[in-house]
Amino acid sequence: MNRLFGGGKNKGPSATNLQAQKSKQVESLRKVGAIEILRDVEYRVVLPQGGINITIFINLPVQFPSEKPVITVQPAVTHSWVDAQMKVVGCPNINNFTMHSDLGLAVQAIMEEFKKNPPTCVPQHYILGSNNPTIESSVPAMNGPQQHVPTYANLSPYPIVPDANQVQQQPGLSTNPPPLPPRRVMSDGGQDPSPVTIPAFSMPNIMSEFPALKDMKLMELQELVEDDNQITEMIQKIPDLVNFAQQRENLSAACVQLARLNLAKKPDIEQLRESVNEKNAELEKLKCEFETGSEKHMALSDQYHPANIQTNLKVAVMEADEESESIAESFLNQEMNIDEFMKKFMEKRTLCHLRRAKEEKLNHIIISRGFQY
Repeated sequence: MNRLFGGGKNKGPSATNLQAQKSKQVESLRKVGAIEILRDVEYRVVLPQGGINITIFINLPVQFPSEKPVITVQPAVTHSWVDAQMKVVGCPNINNFTMHSDLGLAVQAIMEEFKKNPPTCVPQHYILGSNNPTIESSVPAMNGPQQHVPTYANLSPYPIVPDANQVQQQPGLSTNPPPLPPRRVMSDGGQDPSPVTIPAFSMPNIMSEFPALKDMKLMELQELVEDDNQITEMIQKIPDLVNFAQQRENLSAACVQLARLNLAKKPDIEQLRESVNEKNAELEKLKCEFETGSEKHMALSDQYHPANIQTNLKVAVMEADEESESIAESFLNQEMNIDEFMKKFMEKRTLCHLRRAKEEKLNHIIISRGFQY
């Protein structure tokens, strides 16, 4: 039959069987709790272990399951099955993977190994490189004979306060707190106020401030001590006290003016807050639209990739070839007349050769332009 009707003499492996095997492997992944990231390309499994979540990424190549999958883990860990690029290289099920292996059982074996021998999470500052000499010098050697525990005494951003014994032993240290900076207040409450420094208040000299006391007799002094009103009147006439009261009034007026300015800005602040909330809502909406568009773009990009189109063309060629052979078998079994056979057979053979020509042309384009999946 193949010699008579010129079809399917050197047919390769069926693409339909390859897709069926891939679907079977993907179904086995779902049984172990794998989450689909990109259909028939990338999956992940989250494994809680030791207070952290270890994510196992399963990447399926184009020729999967003819080619074995690539499995990586995140975050960075140290384990006998994982290399420096976080790729699982020690699992026998993955290293000996074939088309008839069970990918779900292989991933299950990796999960069981991680549960039996939990991997150690690599600290973040060990991954950042060697820009910080303190961190670089504190990293313990992983393979060398001299291993040491890193010290972090010099990494604290806070000053170390010595205790009392250390202060007594070191006369250069002082326990007195540093002086506070001078307080500044608003002088006029305008848009661009100039700062005013409050001077320190000092006790006046009694004899210079009250010269009349020198000439008073003992009885007059005794009467003055018993007259609170006269003492109060004398104290209120002190220039420093008068200046202090005036500064207090100025500060009070400045505080009131500043409070009024703050209250006057409340409507503007509320309006700006509403504007920010509207912008945040718009941002969330645009973010959702962008994520939806990105997912649609990725799906269409995967669907119309030259490699996928070529695979579909190969499958279509095989389907047309099988249908033409089925028509020929029906004709030989005298299930149709010659006219009906010629019409249907020529249509299927023409479709088969047309699809094969398109597939060969697309393959030439892929090779010449270097498309990669």
